[in-house]
Amino acid sequence: MNPIRLILSGFLCFMFLSLFSQNAPVTILSDLYDPPAGATVVVPVTVSGFEDISGISLILEYDPAVLTFQSALPNAAFSAFELNGTNTPGRIVISWYASYGITLANGAHLVDITFVNNGGTTALSWYSADESSCEYARYNNGAYTVLNDSPFADYYINGSVYSHTAPLTWVPVITNATAGVVNIPVMVNRFNDIGAVSLTLEFDPAILVYQNIYVSNSTIASSGSWWVGIQDAPNGRKYIRLSWTKNVQAPPLPAVSLPDNSILISLQFNYAGGKSDLVWFDNGSSCEYADGNFYILDDNPIEDYYQDGLITEQQYSPHTELPCLTGIAGQEVIFPVKVNAFSNIGTISLTLDYDPAVLTYQGISTPGIPVTWSVDAGGPTGKFVFGANGNPGLNLPDGSILFNIIFIYNGGNCLLTWNDDDPISCEYSDATTFIPMFDLPREDFYTDGCIGPALKVNGKTFLQGSYNTVTKTMTTNLQGLLPLSQPYFSAPWNYLGSETATTIPANVTDWVLVQLRTLPTASSAVATRAGLLLKTGAITDLDAISSLSFTGIGPGYYYVVIYHRNHIAVMSSAPVQINAYSGFYDFSADPSGNFGGVSGLKLIDPSVNRWGMISADATNDQNIYINDYTDHWVPTFGTINGYSRADFNMDGNVYIDDYTDHWVPNFGKTNPLP
Repeated sequence: MNPIRLILSGFLCFMFLSLFSQNAPVTILSDLYDPPAGATVVVPVTVSGFEDISGISLILEYDPAVLTFQSALPNAAFSAFELNGTNTPGRIVISWYASYGITLANGAHLVDITFVNNGGTTALSWYSADESSCEYARYNNGAYTVLNDSPFADYYINGSVYSHTAPLTWVPVITNATAGVVNIPVMVNRFNDIGAVSLTLEFDPAILVYQNIYVSNSTIASSGSWWVGIQDAPNGRKYIRLSWTKNVQAPPLPAVSLPDNSILISLQFNYAGGKSDLVWFDNGSSCEYADGNFYILDDNPIEDYYQDGLITEQQYSPHTELPCLTGIAGQEVIFPVKVNAFSNIGTISLTLDYDPAVLTYQGISTPGIPVTWSVDAGGPTGKFVFGANGNPGLNLPDGSILFNIIFIYNGGNCLLTWNDDDPISCEYSDATTFIPMFDLPREDFYTDGCIGPALKVNGKTFLQGSYNTVTKTMTTNLQGLLPLSQPYFSAPWNYLGSETATTIPANVTDWVLVQLRTLPTASSAVATRAGLLLKTGAITDLDAISSLSFTGIGPGYYYVVIYHRNHIAVMSSAPVQINAYSGFYDFSADPSGNFGGVSGLKLIDPSVNRWGMISADATNDQNIYINDYTDHWVPTFGTINGYSRADFNMDGNVYIDDYTDHWVPNFGKTNPLP
């Protein structure tokens, strides 16, 4: 049976029996603004509340005259994701089911869908004509239980592709202001082919008094006329209304375009001190743009097009951040609290919420706090409270660790959330006036952290030197010769990891070294671990069963690099999603998955289209040249029952066949990684 029919029929059979004890995830499509015609665009489908999901059925609709489907990249957690975007133009059908559940972090990409943009505007809509077209299920005792997703619009958020939308318009946040004349600029991005402008900005007249003076952008001023006026607003506030239209004459002037970050108009006020929000008021026509033909441009949702500002005598607060880490249950984990823009600070007050079932607080270390300062840290279970003050004012370079919080990780997942629910729970003051510093909105100044299980790399690769075309597996001839500790401590790897196995299982071919990078370059490496390579090509942890785990870094997209002692290294051609449930990445299936393509792989078994890492790179410089022969094979020729980098066929011996069967045919092969 077709998988999508199976999942849909399973859903329908149990829909009326479901007690809706769990809500469906929220599934979100993005809005893409003004992508170039002819360009490829990637539409991410993100999810939140995606917990223990066993079945997915989604239908996405769009205008095929505007977009042409190209491909899709599912989340790596799914091993058999079915997506069809070619049978019916303008419709993409997504389905997946299993007898186990998958959980994704909030904001995770369920799938990234690539289109070619043909130009124009189209909605990206979840199909809602019948209740089974978009639904999620859990697997429970042999049955799929459909999850509640009513009302539909609360769970399936549509998106769109706009060919021409309104500009982004904003006024700044002005801190450390002094009483007197102040100029407030109205800034714009994406200001393309504009023929008319209508803007309404609300402010507090007790704090700001408009001086009936403005300075217009010179291009705007030469192409049309402004009207600026003041009007009463609710609650004793005022509106300043701005209107501009290009001149209508024969021949008509062209519409106006401005570079990003241009000042559209600057308004002069008298500032009396205190704080005033600067808020865009949009009732439909009060904030609006039109193009050169005077067609109204889309500007919904308004928060994507109009960004508020404020003016205050307060200074900016530092930025305080926690990382997302992984951990192993029962072990200690340390969260560094890092700061930026940390200048002349006199007092610190921070409050952090966490789940005490996941983390048990142990204490702190304070590398960024002077010994002359007083420090108080602790708090009730599930809440960490930190306070410090001293003299003189404290200055720290960007990226400094202010202090470390030490926990025992008990297992599970939790957020570590800065609690700024009241004015003093998270607050800094400067050392001169001790006035609290400006820190709103909270998310702009305090970055939350998180913790979860160790990341897993579920990878597969084959070594040309040990591959057997009859058994379709690699040999295990090095059994009894393989070291119990990882062998990559020397040059060129210089890896100092302490990975040590108690025994080497019989199905292990050799050790490999796995590295995760945020970019293709080696300098971006964030984690490295040695693991075991089974004869089946699977890369495992030291038990030869579990996927290779990484701690100390958060889930995300990473380039995966695999090194072997005497084979050219491989690296994924694109970032791979790595999390606690990472999907399968197979270097042996197709050279397009390898950075450098066929340059770094060799077809080792045409009967099953299997590609392998290229043997005879004894120097491990990603080149097979004369030095592999002179510096390794020649001086160790005749070695018997040894663990040698010159043993290219990995039979424990360095004989002539290593030279004739591997070094000679591979001489000149090269695939240096960046």
